[in-house]
Amino acid sequence: MHENTGGSAIPSHTDPSSGLNSAAAAPVDSPVRRISVLVIAIVLSALVFRATIPFVSSTRGVVGPTIADAGRPALAVVAVVIAFAVTVAISALVARLVNSIVGVFALGCGVGYLAMRSGNVADFAFAQSSIRAGAIELVAWTALVAAGCHFVFKVGGALPDVPATGEDDLDAPAGKAARGSWLTVIAGIAVAAFAAASITKGQAIGAAVLAGFVTGGLGRMFAPRTTPVYLAAVPVAAMALVYLFYGFTVPADLAESFVGGSLPRILRIMPLDAVAGSLCGTALGFGFMRSFAIPQED
Repeated sequence: MHENTGGSAIPSHTDPSSGLNSAAAAPVDSPVRRISVLVIAIVLSALVFRATIPFVSSTRGVVGPTIADAGRPALAVVAVVIAFAVTVAISALVARLVNSIVGVFALGCGVGYLAMRSGNVADFAFAQSSIRAGAIELVAWTALVAAGCHFVFKVGGALPDVPATGEDDLDAPAGKAARGSWLTVIAGIAVAAFAAASITKGQAIGAAVLAGFVTGGLGRMFAPRTTPVYLAAVPVAAMALVYLFYGFTVPADLAESFVGGSLPRILRIMPLDAVAGSLCGTALGFGFMRSFAIPQED
């Protein structure tokens, strides 16, 4: 994520002074221990989502491109929500031991495991899936991501290099500055549409990560003094709007659109891809821009 005096890419928790959490745990000083915490958290998160595979598999025995494609959708929803909640708890521990933005990244890696195992746009088109159903799924994911990130930051506290200013417009997670930074998602979605050059799963997730990276990086540039509590949820919400728009404009026969090449490229990013990419990408982008957007002391 971002640099510290020890030379590690993952900073320790030094002074989490914020209304989000004024009593964070002691820092994990050793770079090796910080990296170890992150690696262990990623492995645990992946194992948690691996346990959902039997519940989210479609009638063909493979994981569908959306949760709605599962053989028993209601059971799949319950399994995924439980897995997400458990992973949020793991990520909150990472946030407390390292920092909150690293916790968000760990959460994205957990969802990323399930995204890698799920179907791509070809499966989406030929399984007669619904773009509108995908939009509804993304709306639900937006709420889950926002709630999960809120908890991670609540436990982990504000970032040590984004101290409280005492100004509501800057400090509030959904204040004026935060809302302004959310508009950077427009650039993120544009980049994602360009980057989704093929139908492969890796390319789709990569495009989603780029969307998150651009949103996180530019978001920090526009609001360097604001803790990005809900920033990771913004690309997911934007993808929900994209799906909703195309749900009413793309012909119902997705297979014909896919074969004919008229299916919009942005729809190569499946809902799970968008969620994983948003969480990982915004964390990476926000951390990467630390050196270019250091808050100035008053």
